[in-house]
Amino acid sequence: MIPIASTVRIRNPRHQFWIPLFLVWLLLLPVALLLLPLFFVACLVIRVNPFRALSILYGILTALKGTDIAVDDGPYSVLVRIH
Repeated sequence: MIPIASTVRIRNPRHQFWIPLFLVWLLLLPVALLLLPLFFVACLVIRVNPFRALSILYGILTALKGTDIAVDDGPYSVLVRIH
């Protein structure tokens, strides 16, 4: 299953907020549907199986679940946790 939420924590000043990724996926769905024919043509031109490419992309999206990204720069830090 693709990730449905993300938590972003920012220190100095200290803030924490939640990003509903399922809304992001819903907003990107029309764009993805419009680009799908172009994606299939590009895959056929470079001789890549488009269904295999889509399954790999889906695998990458599902593997994002549980990812933690931390950036520290002196007194500032940002933590992004994907649920």
